[in-house]
Amino acid sequence: MTQNSIGPRGHFARWQGGDIETVLSRRRIAFSQVIFTSGFFFPTVAFALIAVVALTLRFAGGPQVLKVAVGPADGDNAKLIGAIARQLERDGDPIRFGVLPVDDLEQSAKALEQGRADLAVIRSDIAIPQNGATVVILHNDIAVLAAPAGSTITKVTDLFKKRVGLFPATTSNAALLDAILAEYKIAPETVQHLMLSGDALATIVSQKGVDAILSVGPLRGRSIEIATAALASRNRAPVLIPVDAAEGMAARGPEYQKADIPAGFFRGSPPQPKEDVATISIAVRLEARQNLSEEIVAGLTKRLFAMRRSLQSNVPIATAMEKPATEKGSAEAVHPGAAAYYDNNEKSFMDKYGDWLYISAMAFSGLGSVIAAMFGLTRARARKAALALLDQLIEVKQIAHTTMELSRLGVLEAQIEELSTQGLRFARDKNFDEAGLAALRLAIDEARRAISDQRNELEAKPLLVTDASLGRLPAPEFNS
Repeated sequence: MTQNSIGPRGHFARWQGGDIETVLSRRRIAFSQVIFTSGFFFPTVAFALIAVVALTLRFAGGPQVLKVAVGPADGDNAKLIGAIARQLERDGDPIRFGVLPVDDLEQSAKALEQGRADLAVIRSDIAIPQNGATVVILHNDIAVLAAPAGSTITKVTDLFKKRVGLFPATTSNAALLDAILAEYKIAPETVQHLMLSGDALATIVSQKGVDAILSVGPLRGRSIEIATAALASRNRAPVLIPVDAAEGMAARGPEYQKADIPAGFFRGSPPQPKEDVATISIAVRLEARQNLSEEIVAGLTKRLFAMRRSLQSNVPIATAMEKPATEKGSAEAVHPGAAAYYDNNEKSFMDKYGDWLYISAMAFSGLGSVIAAMFGLTRARARKAALALLDQLIEVKQIAHTTMELSRLGVLEAQIEELSTQGLRFARDKNFDEAGLAALRLAIDEARRAISDQRNELEAKPLLVTDASLGRLPAPEFNS
């Protein structure tokens, strides 16, 4: 009997030829085999999944909107922040500004400290928020103390019992005037403070309503230009009053810096001043919460300097934007994200998340190994059950050789049929490798051959087994 015709109904014939080879080839590279043959499978898959999740969370959440406190609403700072907000939105930037209007820069600092804002425009000589860190210096403001052209007031001590106008008219500028007067031991209440608007400046000066004006703003800004133009007379420049105590004020705290009004800065005949004039400078800064993401702050800082040129046509003050001091020991607390941009130490994606990705990948790999071990244990049990088929087929073969009953051989054939069906199922589930499959084939062949041989032998000797129920030879007959 050939291998291709084993069994009375030919069930095991499916194991032979093209059918069984097709079944095996389709399942040759099973998932379990990949697990056992590749030690890098789980770490690789885990790392890829974590990277995909991290990137999805990073880029799929929409723009990050930051609340920015700034005031007053009609001031240069509010106009600058508004222009930045529009530029960010127009460019589709992942970072956006939501403007939180406040009355002045003092209220702006409080909004940041109270957690109502993520960013705030503050001034270095006003209450600095304890939870803030500098992102960028929006501009350095110069305090220009000047008297009308031809005035006899030439130094700060001459302001005793005089009228000093403040432009822009803010409480912070009034406090700055008081700080300057205090340096010269002039009681602030002995100097009259007048809050001036741009429209009334020229009129008040012409009517001799003020003796001097303190204007505060960028040296090339509109505030100083308007104030000095009102104080000038034809081709005569205003009288600049030096703040000689500026260096001492700067030495006592970080809120002030010494600055100079350069010689010849103001037009006239001749241009004024004849030499540099000392004065006070204060910084207007954009501050962020210290716990605001370094990645967000670094990205924002980069965008601010990238858009500086495009902003200056509508908001000229944007050209004054500059980096803060980032050196160790600097008085300014610079946000780590901004410092990373200034020092070219921006972290890449892998720098920021590499450790977490590695740890997560190892955790997933360990979990995968546990799953693989459990899966292997299940497979080992199934394989043990499959190999038990071989033992049963060997037992069938041995019984067939000693069976003396034809009916019993039929029972053994049915048992082989059942065992071959089980073997087909085990092969389908890849519980047999090639060697096991070959052994199973051989065991079935041998068991069937043993049954066939034993049947042929019993059929050739009918007199030996004529009465299976009695299990003895029939009595001989004698002819009379």
